[in-house]
Amino acid sequence: MVRNLFIICLAAVFAIGCDKEDRKNTYADQESRIDAWATSQGAEFPVVLNSGVVRVVVTEGSGSELQKGDSLYFHYSGYVFSNGKGGLFYTNDPEVAEETGFITDGKPIGIKYGSSALLKGLSLGLEGVKEGEHCYIVFSARYGYGNQIIANLPKLTPLFFDIKVDKILK
Repeated sequence: MVRNLFIICLAAVFAIGCDKEDRKNTYADQESRIDAWATSQGAEFPVVLNSGVVRVVVTEGSGSELQKGDSLYFHYSGYVFSNGKGGLFYTNDPEVAEETGFITDGKPIGIKYGSSALLKGLSLGLEGVKEGEHCYIVFSARYGYGNQIIANLPKLTPLFFDIKVDKILK
């Protein structure tokens, strides 16, 4: 009986260890694919790397640069990363909503930058954006929802955000 319990516990520990190793491998594979995609964009657009998160600057902003404590207002469209924009899972951008039939009020989201209101990948990717900037922020599931299933997103999903910074208030 004790021996069987020991074997069951050992199997559970092994399974958990394998799951963590599988997740690490998945993150590494996603980050490799994201890096390859970002490298392909570098000839056309500036690419900013920050702790495993990629920001591709489509249109540079001319306003003030975002710093912790600033209020940030932006429109965004969230996609599954699939060597670029994959399937759309959310948008508050009225243009994207009209093109895709997505229902939104079209209002920009407003947050205080540096609060915990954002996914880690978005927080890292937005660091240093300027008012008026249009960019793509791309990151592995490590910086997104990780091993969680969120709404219509499967677990371990790499994410691609199309961001349009409307306003930064100091």
